[in-house]
Amino acid sequence: MDNIDLQKNGLHLTRPTDSNWNYRVFFSLMMRTLLFIVFGAVFVGLFSLLGSETPLKAAEKWWPFQAILANIATYFILRSFLRKDGIPYKSMFNYQKGSQGKYAVETLWLVLVGFILGGVSLYAAGYLLFGTFSLPTTMFQEIPVWALVLALILFPLTNGLVETPTYIGYALPRLHAITGKQWLAIILAGLALAFQHVALPLVFDIPYMLWRFLSFIPLALALGFIYMKTKRLIPIMLAHYLMDLQLVIQLVLMM
Repeated sequence: MDNIDLQKNGLHLTRPTDSNWNYRVFFSLMMRTLLFIVFGAVFVGLFSLLGSETPLKAAEKWWPFQAILANIATYFILRSFLRKDGIPYKSMFNYQKGSQGKYAVETLWLVLVGFILGGVSLYAAGYLLFGTFSLPTTMFQEIPVWALVLALILFPLTNGLVETPTYIGYALPRLHAITGKQWLAIILAGLALAFQHVALPLVFDIPYMLWRFLSFIPLALALGFIYMKTKRLIPIMLAHYLMDLQLVIQLVLMM
């Protein structure tokens, strides 16, 4: 199998002669969804052992820790995939010295784009599925103060370090190499990024799961498109961190 240039404009990564390479790339698209299900099931099982009559409902509010555990597992799996490619984890970031100002500006406008596009999508999908602009509050349930503090620190940090790196830093350029089509790579990575949200929290309610999926599609596709144009992952990661931080702050304020 010949080596293939993964990105023409900056990273100069190559595809190694490894028969499992394609499988790792496509597995990365579903990896986080599976991890959310696994760790969601762990919380459900734990509450069942503790005697809860509704363990699935009891586990819902612990979604930040469901995500944190999945993020930690994602990091180690993704790092192992990159090692098989012969490159370190940080290679995805393509950090450029002296570009702090550019990163800051891009991060700010990405946050603006994220809140506008993400907000419109949330309410539009909500109205389409529920017939109202009043959105579900499943993710805004009371948890202990110590848990809120940990979630405030760990959820946005771990999510920022692995979520967009998985779909946009790792999968997207490799899908481009496999398919030869940038638009198809963006769609595949974007749909996978959006789809993972159906399992966070673990709620077996089809309209709610569909709402979670549809709500994130526009922003996920936009981020993939932006990355393929700029080849800069760091501003996307920082914007993602700030948006996730806002989510947990909102949870704190609603307690």
